Amino acid sequence: MVERALRHIRKLGRASWWRFMFGTLLIGIGLYVFNRSQNQMERAAMANADAKQPARAKTAFEPTDWNVAPIAAIYAGILVLLVVSSFAITIAYPNTLPDVSRSLFINPRGPRLQTNDAADLRRFRAEVDKRLNGYYWIDKQKGVVHIPISEAMLKLARSGIEGFPKGQP
Repeated sequence: MVERALRHIRKLGRASWWRFMFGTLLIGIGLYVFNRSQNQMERAAMANADAKQPARAKTAFEPTDWNVAPIAAIYAGILVLLVVSSFAITIAYPNTLPDVSRSLFINPRGPRLQTNDAADLRRFRAEVDKRLNGYYWIDKQKGVVHIPISEAMLKLARSGIEGFPKGQP
């Protein structure tokens, strides 16, 4: 189920990318054609400008506008670079997701609330008291037994620790 949802998200991400690229290309071509037709109309109107020389010979004007072909070539080059780089990234990282999914697939459990503080504290102290003051096996095969803490303290006081002076019981 999750795999199918992830594939659907990937497919939508790719489709929207291609729509964006196609729309950008159409807008670029439209702007180029529109500007080109306007420039041709202006040039036709300026064709007679060479016949009349202004009164001041040093004052001049631009007979033509900038050539749009290099600008369009740069635009097309950048567009091709973007398309090629998007393919390169898609091929280099095939298992990545297009975006992080913000939907929850697993509902988290609610918090565990403490409903009876006094009973919980009594139960906790009883468990701790049982572990500290009781006898039980730690490892039966090796013969390791847990002894109450008070008895362990007395035994340690009698035998002492190596390197420390012995105390009196």
